[in-house]
Amino acid sequence: MPIEKINTQLLGLPPAWMSRAVQRGGEMGNSEAIKKLLGEPIPQLVDPKNLTPHIAQFFRRNGTLERIRKKLALISRKKGGAFIPARGTIASVDEDDNIYVGVDFLEQFGDDENLLAAILAHEWGHMMSDRRKVDWSHVTIDELFAIRRDEEAEADAFSGRALFLLGYSPDSMIHLLETLRNQKKKRKFESRKYHNTATRIEIFRQSYNAVKRALEVARRLFFSSGHTAPKMGQIIGEG
Repeated sequence: MPIEKINTQLLGLPPAWMSRAVQRGGEMGNSEAIKKLLGEPIPQLVDPKNLTPHIAQFFRRNGTLERIRKKLALISRKKGGAFIPARGTIASVDEDDNIYVGVDFLEQFGDDENLLAAILAHEWGHMMSDRRKVDWSHVTIDELFAIRRDEEAEADAFSGRALFLLGYSPDSMIHLLETLRNQKKKRKFESRKYHNTATRIEIFRQSYNAVKRALEVARRLFFSSGHTAPKMGQIIGEG
């Protein structure tokens, strides 16, 4: 895809990003270049030996991240890969299900387990997605952005459903999304990988409430009649 055929003003992306996403022969670059093109953060690895004691405890076998992982694995049947400390991201997942967790994010928000659970559940939503198998080589730039927006919406929805099942509050995640929206207003170039923040919040909130309503209906139907309740997944399904 020749770079001169891409209208960078319409895309809302600076030309330098386009240049890095194109190889010498005019073909789309590697996966990291495509991620950068889409506004995907490329995490910078942090040596675990250089972590402060406060941040290091999150990555221990009995730490907060591992505790949340066990809960997510229970409802998703996805174990996930390693937790890797990084900079330049809040959290992101790679093709091997390793999750890069931002140490700066942990420094600021690590004590809020409700928020940590929501962030990790979002990355678990990416693990569950069939869109990771999409062949990106034959799609247009607009189609590329559309695929990413749909995948992010599905991850937001999974996060909302998972948060209720795990017993966490959605308020911290909603507050973070609102904060990010205010920060985006100050940027000259905005990422097109997400739906607008109001839509993301509504997807997240509605998914959380859908599971809550389903469980309430299940309780009325089965417990009030004296029957043993079926397994949670049989009632909730996709939320």
